[in-house]
Amino acid sequence: MEPRRLRFSLLILVAVVLACRSCGAQDAPNATVPAQFACMVPTPCDTYVVYRTQSPGFLTLGVISDLFGVSRAMIVSANNLTTEDGVLLPGQPLLVPVKCGCTGNSSFANITYPIQSGDTYYALALTAFENLTSYGLVQELNPDAPANTLKINQEVTLPLFCRCPTPAERADGVLKHITYLWQPLDDDMDGVSKLMNASKQAIAKANNVSTDFTSNAAIPILIPVSQRPQFPPLQYSASTGHSGAGKRSPAGATIAVSVAVTVVAFAALFVAIFAYRRYRRDKATVHLGTRSAANPRLCWNHKDFHSSSAIARMINNGGDKLLTSVSQFIDKPIIFGTEEIMEATMNLDERCRLGTSYYRAKLDGEVFAVKPAKGDVSAEMRMTQMVNHASLIKLAGISMGADGEYTFLVYEFAEKGSLDKWLYQKPPSSLSMPSSSSPVDTLLWNQRLGIAFDVANGLLYMHEHTQPSMVHGDVRARNILLTADFRAKISNFTVATPATVDAAATSSDVFAFGLLVLELLSGRRAMEARVGAEIGMLWRDIRAVLEAGDKRDAKLRKWMDPTLGGVYHLDAALSLAGMARACTEEDASRRPKMADVVFSLSMLVQPLPVGDAFEKLWQPSSDENIGIVNEVAAR
Repeated sequence: MEPRRLRFSLLILVAVVLACRSCGAQDAPNATVPAQFACMVPTPCDTYVVYRTQSPGFLTLGVISDLFGVSRAMIVSANNLTTEDGVLLPGQPLLVPVKCGCTGNSSFANITYPIQSGDTYYALALTAFENLTSYGLVQELNPDAPANTLKINQEVTLPLFCRCPTPAERADGVLKHITYLWQPLDDDMDGVSKLMNASKQAIAKANNVSTDFTSNAAIPILIPVSQRPQFPPLQYSASTGHSGAGKRSPAGATIAVSVAVTVVAFAALFVAIFAYRRYRRDKATVHLGTRSAANPRLCWNHKDFHSSSAIARMINNGGDKLLTSVSQFIDKPIIFGTEEIMEATMNLDERCRLGTSYYRAKLDGEVFAVKPAKGDVSAEMRMTQMVNHASLIKLAGISMGADGEYTFLVYEFAEKGSLDKWLYQKPPSSLSMPSSSSPVDTLLWNQRLGIAFDVANGLLYMHEHTQPSMVHGDVRARNILLTADFRAKISNFTVATPATVDAAATSSDVFAFGLLVLELLSGRRAMEARVGAEIGMLWRDIRAVLEAGDKRDAKLRKWMDPTLGGVYHLDAALSLAGMARACTEEDASRRPKMADVVFSLSMLVQPLPVGDAFEKLWQPSSDENIGIVNEVAAR
């Protein structure tokens, strides 16, 4: 094992040396794509890349799955593993499922990646993704995100080298092309052929070389396979403190920080409770919902914050309403006093209302959205606190009423309000911050594309990256909140539930997403009353539009939201309409998975001409096109 670790370290050293020779590439990136990764098949396919575990930071399935944007369960299945847990030893190959397709004239698996602290395009390509992509390609595919202006949580597209088999190759028995990173200090053709269960001649042919393949550099190559390779059994670290449990930091440090945060959080909680009891002890009680012009503050009497105070009572009685729902979380929500909430919302005054369920509140100098809730909110709290994604609204704090009947959930504030106000009530009247400039009259085309992409990413995260997988269950415009720069965040997890073992459990979210896309395109509600008491349904309307033959383009222009003023690309609109049609298939088994949707949208949101390659992907003009979509297996 020691010689292998030494060789692996030398490999990294060689890669670094080679990289340093071209440090100037950050100013003039080299975006050359090897010939074997040219676009030869326009239809996307499912395939794999081989990723080698590496230290520090990339030694657990959780970290690797987050890196590539696929579920741990899919990696477990691809590698015939028996567990998702454990810290792996470095240098071991893993099959990682990816969705491959054409971007322009090249073939890539495009990964949506949120920038983390300390990330650079150069380091991501060279280190994190182990040369499965290149710095030049990343820079070229993200023109709106220059390398020197990256921000934390900014989402970028990382193109990984891949290719789908051509019809001729499939006829020769090639099931998939797997992307493999050649290890110059360890690999030879015999060893790679045996590891990947592929013939040397097939490997040489796929990579446009002679009967043998040699390279002094760590470069990606194609491995044509007729069946999925079986790698040697994985070896695990004997110590759970081995690095790799965190995305950018060793597990020991992550665990230590988590423990410290938990201890500090509980200490702060008890101190806050004690201080709060002392501060509120002499206040008079005002019941929830009372409107008082003279004094809008909600107060508590002496007994409420003595031994029978709401929080203290929950702690003394086992914490079944608070601590059992909060103690498991690493990021604890802030405990707000109910009086603070009532004061900040002017006793839930209509002037502070945001939509139907939320109120604007300024607490500790920061603006939040407060949601009054009645009954048990533990499920919603658990859902919002156990996920972490830029497209899901974040729970910032809670406040529990003295009688335990009412709860206030305090969420991050989305300055532009809910999407329905922008689609159905134009222009929005009071959604922006008071100090902001006048809002635009309607959503622009690029903003609508971005909103669809954000929502799709959020649903993909829920469907494939939470344990267990989750179904939102209420995807609609009023539950999509917009930030100051019109980034979308999914809210309202009241009816979110774990997905069943049935893979079709998430199809209801896919259907709802399709309806949302149709609303973004048309500016109308998915179901609306029309002349003569008729109920119009957009998912039926779009079928008539797309099946109109030569009149399709004209019908679509008439059907689109008139407030767009025709300022959009017709091909892109057709592509989105086709995607929405596929998502709203009555037969749930015919609907695409969110992974397919995100892959296509990642191309549509790219600036031209990159987006051109995918604008016709979801334009079904016949049943044959729909069949092609459904041949793409879910990841």
